[in-house]
Amino acid sequence: MLEDGMTYPARITRLKGGDYSITIHEGRKHQVRRMFEAMGFTVKSLKRIRMGTLQLGTLTAGKVRELRRDEVEALGA
Repeated sequence: MLEDGMTYPARITRLKGGDYSITIHEGRKHQVRRMFEAMGFTVKSLKRIRMGTLQLGTLTAGKVRELRRDEVEALGA
């Protein structure tokens, strides 16, 4: 449990080379870093690949694209 309370269970899959795939359902401040620190690990880098129905896909760092109407609606904006 994190110091700011319980969170929904995370799904963690170990990948190659010491990497992990983590699925969380809420985004508390530094949640992933704090979860791993609580287990004795140091997080060197994080990469968000999806938020809700939005996927990063081939969009590279620093680049943007306009959201489609259905994507905006799915976000509840």
